[in-house]
Amino acid sequence: MSCSRVAPAVDGSVVSRYRFPVDHVLACLGDAVADPLPLADEQTLDALSEPQLHAMLQSRVLACLARARAHYPEMRMPAVSCRLRGRTAGTAEPARQRLRFNWQLLCENRHHFLSQTVPHEVAHWVVMEVVERARGQRVKPHGPEWQQVMTNLYGVAPEVTHRMDVSRASPMPWAYGCDCETPHYLSHRRHANALRGQRYRCRQCGKALKGPLSDS
Repeated sequence: MSCSRVAPAVDGSVVSRYRFPVDHVLACLGDAVADPLPLADEQTLDALSEPQLHAMLQSRVLACLARARAHYPEMRMPAVSCRLRGRTAGTAEPARQRLRFNWQLLCENRHHFLSQTVPHEVAHWVVMEVVERARGQRVKPHGPEWQQVMTNLYGVAPEVTHRMDVSRASPMPWAYGCDCETPHYLSHRRHANALRGQRYRCRQCGKALKGPLSDS
């Protein structure tokens, strides 16, 4: 795949970073950054009941998919599940033809989740269904194709990770450290055991875990 990179704006605004050749399946998206889909303000979203919030999530997903199908009408439609748990906000699973979202994180971060996470995962779906099926091979999950869909189809900055508080959503919210750079996450039960004096060790460096690193 050959594409040219476009220099990003210096003011931090959303820009199209890549330009694909005319014969590429994403070329029909053009070079201009898309207008984001309209969304209610935070106060309105916070006032929604859980059934209303669930309906809003479904509506948001359908709106993102409809924008994609305007360009790719043969694209399959996924099912939507809210049973994802842990620190992950959402996943796209083409083998099971579904998008999964973290209900706890949605409830606690409504505006950010609907404006960022939903298009993030639908963009993954578009790349998997359109680009990978056309080429017959996988592409990088957050590579040029996904970034192009995020900016030129949804008008959203292509941020790879979210910054939401996962302390209540994660079954292992307690972060402990060792000599390795990557933190270790313990469940509430293991954290309680550590407070009572039980020691856990890193399997890589062998050092005892210390923590918690921050309040959860």
